[in-house]
Amino acid sequence: MASGSPLDAKVLSVRPLDNKDARWMNLVEIEYRAPDGKVRTWEAMRRTTRPKDSPVDAVHIIATRQSLGGSGPEVLLEKQFRPPAGKVVIEFPAGLVDLNETLVECALRELREETGYVGELTSSGSGAAAGPVLFGSPASSFSRALSVMVNIDPTLPENRNPQPNLEEGEFIDCFWVSLKELHQEIRRLNAEGFAIDGKVGAFAEGIEITKLWQ
Repeated sequence: MASGSPLDAKVLSVRPLDNKDARWMNLVEIEYRAPDGKVRTWEAMRRTTRPKDSPVDAVHIIATRQSLGGSGPEVLLEKQFRPPAGKVVIEFPAGLVDLNETLVECALRELREETGYVGELTSSGSGAAAGPVLFGSPASSFSRALSVMVNIDPTLPENRNPQPNLEEGEFIDCFWVSLKELHQEIRRLNAEGFAIDGKVGAFAEGIEITKLWQ
């Protein structure tokens, strides 16, 4: 398992990369017919790793548990350095779908590998394979993902002292945040210099707006 903190990382340089030298993604030109009838072009990024039988590139895991202290439900988040952001990003556990792997299998595998926790699908998560498919940046990327909701039972022996199995080059810190305090905590982390992943930010804003309309 890789050792070190995400906080120790920093960008050293940025240079152009030719498609033939790219391992994970390519820049492509799309030719399309616009509503005015004209043929136009568009530039976008496309991952090279999506299995042919998968509707998405990756899954994002929204893992929750009941607080051991009785303060209500908590959500599991990660701190991970992301070179394009140049910062440590607050995000959900996530990962790319492997060949011949279902989306549910991917979600539970990635959760175990990145966090050490063993989870089970919630009633909402059981329909994971049906979508909806989420387009993370449709103006610039083919990237598609799916959110899978998972419950973690903190009383199970395997969840009392979880041990992640990180890949070479992965440096992830996991932490729990109360759903009641998530919006406030996200703003605090942002003020401290962390980058907030869009999915986490939207999730927190969604919870906050429900409080206004209760």
